[in-house]
Amino acid sequence: MGVHPDAVSFSLLGPVSASVGDERVTVTGRRQRVILSLLVLARGRVVPVATLVDAVWGERAPLSARARVALDVVALRKAFRAAGHSGTLIAGTRSGYRLCTERAGFDVREFDDLVAAADRAAARGEARRAGVLYGGALDLWSGPALEGVGGRLTETAAARLEARRRTVCEALLTVGRGLADDGFFDEAEQALRDALRAAEGPGATGPAAEAHLSLGRLHLTLHRLGQARRHLRAAATLGEERAAGELAALAERGAGAKEALDLVPRQTVR
Repeated sequence: MGVHPDAVSFSLLGPVSASVGDERVTVTGRRQRVILSLLVLARGRVVPVATLVDAVWGERAPLSARARVALDVVALRKAFRAAGHSGTLIAGTRSGYRLCTERAGFDVREFDDLVAAADRAAARGEARRAGVLYGGALDLWSGPALEGVGGRLTETAAARLEARRRTVCEALLTVGRGLADDGFFDEAEQALRDALRAAEGPGATGPAAEAHLSLGRLHLTLHRLGQARRHLRAAATLGEERAAGELAALAERGAGAKEALDLVPRQTVR
């Protein structure tokens, strides 16, 4: 089934943008981006004009601020119509404006839904599913939250979103470590790589050092397991006494190993 021509999607997890179907909406100027961002964050609730004025100008609002906000709303409506939206998207009320959110998609809402599902999976002990869902939530980000907007109110909202991003990254890191402890090495590596990519993404402030360390420990574990398997296969022909000596020597070398982590073989057999 194709995309409805009036289906609107909004992105705040990176540069602020909107589209109607496959058509990108042209949002020009900081004022329009601020207004659109606050309307999207309200998710259908009315945003008072006074709040929009404060978000755009702060304490230095001109006397014409309310009129300028009204003109910016008119411009946004025209931009969405030009992109193909035929209905009423931004409705005016006595106190302000609100988005009509029927058939609207929000990356923030999708992020929250994926994280909630991942939290439930983790609580049920479904670590592999939780890892996939956390990774999918972090993949929605394309840069710093509300990038290109600025202003006190939107910066506060952006900080809350970034804090959520870091929390999810840490949760994915915990899932990855748990998978590694349980022997699910492929899934653990994927989760740790996803956490690392998110932590090092544009504008991210995630636990990159911890992700690097956990991934390095996993790779070292895989390298040592690879060595152990080779010794155990040889043990069948070496005899019990010599096999014990070989494994003891392996353990001693492993304790001080300095092997290059990029030479680690993939662990695929469980």
